[in-house]
Amino acid sequence: MSIKFETKNQVPVPVPRRIVGDMILRFSTGERISHWVHAVSFFVLLFTGLGVLSTIFQPAMTIFGGIQVARVIHRVSAIVFVVVVGLMFFIGNPHYHWRWLKFVFKFTKSDWQHVSAFPKEFFGGHGIYPAPDKFNGGEKINSLITILGTVFITLSGIVMWWAPLFPPGLVRWAYPVHDLSMFLMTAAVIGHMYLGLLHPDSKAAMSGMLNGYVSTKFARAHHAQWYERLEKEQSERDE
Repeated sequence: MSIKFETKNQVPVPVPRRIVGDMILRFSTGERISHWVHAVSFFVLLFTGLGVLSTIFQPAMTIFGGIQVARVIHRVSAIVFVVVVGLMFFIGNPHYHWRWLKFVFKFTKSDWQHVSAFPKEFFGGHGIYPAPDKFNGGEKINSLITILGTVFITLSGIVMWWAPLFPPGLVRWAYPVHDLSMFLMTAAVIGHMYLGLLHPDSKAAMSGMLNGYVSTKFARAHHAQWYERLEKEQSERDE
């Protein structure tokens, strides 16, 4: 661990080493909490939402004690889905959350090249593209789907929850917007799970969401620009 001085009058602040041996810290504790709270609440919302959406799925709601209990769980999970993850932008390593937003909304030429080559890699091949930063083009698109899907699901959910407070026309639109947003996010989640759990080249990234670290070998191969920047920064702090 190195020591970082901001000014002459400040107390030295310890800066943890991101690269330790052959491992590199990819996601902080706060980032991992956000990810897993979002993931768990999403699947609870998806499952209970299917029961609310169609009578076909209502028999499965006996797991929760019936459709009425499932409705309550759906609403509680919705609050967790929005509020807890939102709070992580202000507590628990908020710096990394804001940097993530900055990365996601800034597409570079190499990101677009990654997106164009990604279909080949998705199906087991090897795409050719420049060295990505911490998040590549595919990850940025997945993040954008997550962000926009969450916004539309939240806004439409508010309208549906407090329907008497809104114009009838807006309430009618809220239902298809809510359902289509969830379907789009579900499709993105399926692809995300395939890459994180089964894909031979990218499944090594899963450890980053479990203990925070990935191997430097994986970082150099998949996020070389990010790895080289951290390596340089750490080297300069150690001098």
